[in-house]
Amino acid sequence: MTNGRYHVVIPDTDYYRKMVKCQSACPVQTDARAYVTAVARGELEKGYQIAHDPNPLSTICGRICGAPCEIACRRGSIGPDFESVAIRPLKRLLTERYGPETAGHLPGIPSAESDVTPLESLRAATPYAAAKKEMTFPGLGADTDYSPARWSRENLKLLAGESGHKVGKIAIIGAGPSSLTVANDLALLGHQVIIYEAGPKTGGMMRYGVPVYRVDQQAMDLEIQSILDLGVTIHFDMRVGKDVMLADLRRDFDAVFLGMGLMSGRRLGVEGANLDGVVTAVDLLLNYNLGYKMTLGKRVIVVGGGDVAMDAARTALRLGQATAEQKTALGETEHRSDDASDAVHEALDVARTALRLGVAEVKMISLESWEELPASKFEIEEALEEGITIHPRFGPNRVIGKNGKVTGLEVVEVESVFDENRRFNPKFKPKTEKVMECDTVILAIGQSADLNALDNAKDIHVTPRGFVEVSPETGQTSAPDVFSGGDMAYGPRMIIHAVRDGHLAALGIDQKIQGRSLKHDVTTQWTDLPTHTMPENWTKLTREKIPGLPVERRTGLSVVELGYSQEQAEKQGLRCLECSVNTVFDGSKCILCNGCVDVCPWNCLKIVSINQLAGDATVSQVVNSAIEGGAVAAMLKDDTSCTRCALCAERCPTDAITMEAFRFKETLTYNES
Repeated sequence: MTNGRYHVVIPDTDYYRKMVKCQSACPVQTDARAYVTAVARGELEKGYQIAHDPNPLSTICGRICGAPCEIACRRGSIGPDFESVAIRPLKRLLTERYGPETAGHLPGIPSAESDVTPLESLRAATPYAAAKKEMTFPGLGADTDYSPARWSRENLKLLAGESGHKVGKIAIIGAGPSSLTVANDLALLGHQVIIYEAGPKTGGMMRYGVPVYRVDQQAMDLEIQSILDLGVTIHFDMRVGKDVMLADLRRDFDAVFLGMGLMSGRRLGVEGANLDGVVTAVDLLLNYNLGYKMTLGKRVIVVGGGDVAMDAARTALRLGQATAEQKTALGETEHRSDDASDAVHEALDVARTALRLGVAEVKMISLESWEELPASKFEIEEALEEGITIHPRFGPNRVIGKNGKVTGLEVVEVESVFDENRRFNPKFKPKTEKVMECDTVILAIGQSADLNALDNAKDIHVTPRGFVEVSPETGQTSAPDVFSGGDMAYGPRMIIHAVRDGHLAALGIDQKIQGRSLKHDVTTQWTDLPTHTMPENWTKLTREKIPGLPVERRTGLSVVELGYSQEQAEKQGLRCLECSVNTVFDGSKCILCNGCVDVCPWNCLKIVSINQLAGDATVSQVVNSAIEGGAVAAMLKDDTSCTRCALCAERCPTDAITMEAFRFKETLTYNES
């Protein structure tokens, strides 16, 4: 409220879409609300279909996604005692039951047939699930109870089936998340797809840059194989720029997608940075995940505060412990076994004892304070649980060494990380230097791209930051036949961002091959929910910590996070506020009794004089029309505070308030050339 006037907006389609914050925050527009409530109702197969439809890497994202949907979730913002819905772990439950990994019968995961509880038993086990089913989507069919994105499988298949649809041949460089998404979509569109991967396996940084304790490698393999099974050909150990040239691919294919990722870690520009014992987090994780031996010593310092730093610190802890136990069990004095693969497998057998010995000391320094740390909350918690010491508000000053080998890291206290404009501009406190003794310094301060694959192509522009310049709408580079996405184009981001890049690039490539552009339309649907209500004691349903391995077993290759059981997941699903449900007001029926305002427990309703409203031209037009019609008051609603409890609709004596579900659907059609 400013100068006695309330600044308001008139809701439109974009407004209601943004109100479903989990979906709006998801780069690929996954309707998390829909699959979360499907879990609450026990409809796991439907939930999986909803979760997987816009995301061909839903199995992987169910385990390691940064979950921007959870950050945006309004359940976590309506009060100090509320936490966001556990959206990512619920996706994992769905993929475990119905995703590609079910074919592999992963250890500890029951098959869909043996674990699906009959609906009546489910309702008996979770009494709120039946009520949730009654209040959600009444009368809506399976094809309309969620909001699909433009790259839905249905849309892609419809485009492929259009008369005159041309089939192209596309080369993809790299087999990371953006590349795999491009391959998935182009295969569904009917094109011939060939991937050239420099390494021996698929996955890119999902495999080489994510420690194995965070993601099940077999589950990843099965999901990626489901994409290759669409008819995608892949060639391993084929480095573009060495084994095959980009110019040759551009000559032989209709389009080329660059998805090599960022496989090089940034170095530190301080004294001693080139000493033996200074390694990058990328090199550490890459070597460890490939099974190569790494000698870190007993004391490790990780420089950095993001998730990569956390991964490096926790991996270092495992490496140090496994190495010490091998020395005890195998009589080694200097080195791990020359057979690196065997050494990693041996770590599985000896790591539990090594963890109890506590032979590795891992510290992490970060410029940021505890409040500013950019790492995920659960990553910090798990690192602390495993005995890693975090030192916030310290920066590296110089690396100390003796005889060419690291002996310590001199650090300095940080005065501030950001300037008055919130730009990254660290300032340090003078005369606060101190030395932390260590054997290894691991740098987790960023990654860079290897642009050798471009082979000095003059028509492919590179940004000042060293990334390939692309159109954000189509992924097209400055060269009309070359596309890119993921870290190669935008720098390090979440996997789900790379998936979105892949979707956009696939559609961009298809448009190039067809020689015509795509038209993107949105249709909406509103459905009255006369019985909408929230579950009993819904405000008291708390977020349950995701089950994981005990600390003493978090070693070697063991995946730490175990995931929810079906019963736990159902209870967590019931915490969803169903933000696609809206209170709709019929002013012609309102008698200004103020009952809805009085009953609202969140103070999100207010009746004010219509002369107190202010806003854009649309608001002015509505206000003027209302005044001409004799209106004297207006009902204002703060949707950010509303929890869809329906108490206002229940209290209204004239049925002027209804609860209605909003859905939208994105569609694609070709424009005429």
